[in-house]
Amino acid sequence: MSRRFRPTDAFVDESIRGQRYLMGCVLIEARHLADVRPAVAALGIDGTRVHFNNESNRQKTRVLSTIASMPLRAIVTICYRDHGVTEYRARADCLTALVTELQQRAVGRLVIESRQDDHEDELLIRRVRANGPQLVFEHRLGVGEPLLWVADALTWAVGADHRWRVQVDQLLDTVIELRP
Repeated sequence: MSRRFRPTDAFVDESIRGQRYLMGCVLIEARHLADVRPAVAALGIDGTRVHFNNESNRQKTRVLSTIASMPLRAIVTICYRDHGVTEYRARADCLTALVTELQQRAVGRLVIESRQDDHEDELLIRRVRANGPQLVFEHRLGVGEPLLWVADALTWAVGADHRWRVQVDQLLDTVIELRP
């Protein structure tokens, strides 16, 4: 009998593709963190961070293939920025949808890749987060957290053309499309 997937931790990064703002969220169970982190870290070339904007197609294929075999699931939110929707508004809408989804799944910890507007994220999460179940969150630099590399890779692949997305489709639990 297989165990039901019960993620405890979520790792989030974003990607912007034309008029689409994508936010990818990788879900993992605590029991797999100690094995998955070093496996992902080993994917970097010469000990450097994996960042999909800077990788060759060969490296992207290798990384996505490895990620697809890991005990992970994912949620991706896509905000279509039609009619003057700003990047700030798209990010807020995506993050709001993710926080709601994570609380419905009783995920207890959210790690978001740090960027210049962390304070805005914090205010938003505090405003939209329900009283329960508990969801703690923090921002981290991508260079120090390999599971953020996975969120980057997955989000990039979903936003790219079909040949890249099919490599991660089996990990996608939910794709939430937003049209503010």
